[in-house]
Amino acid sequence: MQAKSGKAFHRVTAFIDWNSQLLINGVDSRKNPLFAARTTFARTTKRIASCLSKLEPNGNFRVFLRLYHGWHKGYEPSANKRAANQIIVDTDFSTLSDKPNVTFSAEVGFGDRLLSALPRRIHERLAIHLPNTLRERGRGHEEKMVDTALAADVMVSAYEDPHDWILVAAEDDDLIPPIFAAEAIIEKQGSRVLLLRYRRQSKNFLKLDEILLGEKK
Repeated sequence: MQAKSGKAFHRVTAFIDWNSQLLINGVDSRKNPLFAARTTFARTTKRIASCLSKLEPNGNFRVFLRLYHGWHKGYEPSANKRAANQIIVDTDFSTLSDKPNVTFSAEVGFGDRLLSALPRRIHERLAIHLPNTLRERGRGHEEKMVDTALAADVMVSAYEDPHDWILVAAEDDDLIPPIFAAEAIIEKQGSRVLLLRYRRQSKNFLKLDEILLGEKK
């Protein structure tokens, strides 16, 4: 797609594994959820803007964010969900990117409401599909249905919006299969699937050329 400036315009849906971004940024959301959310949101969007701008300096990008995490303990929103909601309200999205060719939409989605599922699967009070994604385990908590929700939404996005680019910010290799499958679908339209990853990837196993962004050096 061409923008009025003559530069290529790309609409990007960014699927963010929130827990991996918290860990990358070294913040403990248990101590101060709001500080952790604010720091992680700012640094993650900065990395996305930097990588996209470097990938295609002459392109224009409009990024739509979707955040995936254990957002509900039972039917109650977690402290991290409340913090994420607050920083989204507080953020001036027009100034979020320091790259002039990358902008972020203020329409931020959460993975507890899937991109595509039957209306009767929505919880009436919560208006989401997936409560109870944060569950007690021993002395801590574990996430359930988060990676599969992200994978499902990536595939739905590829089929329903093949002209959009897909960016996945995650560290887990379990998300590689849907990334590969989505690439096969949208590449026919000239679109791309990108993986924003911090950790080093072995070159002897998965073939991530033209997909991998932000690899740790």
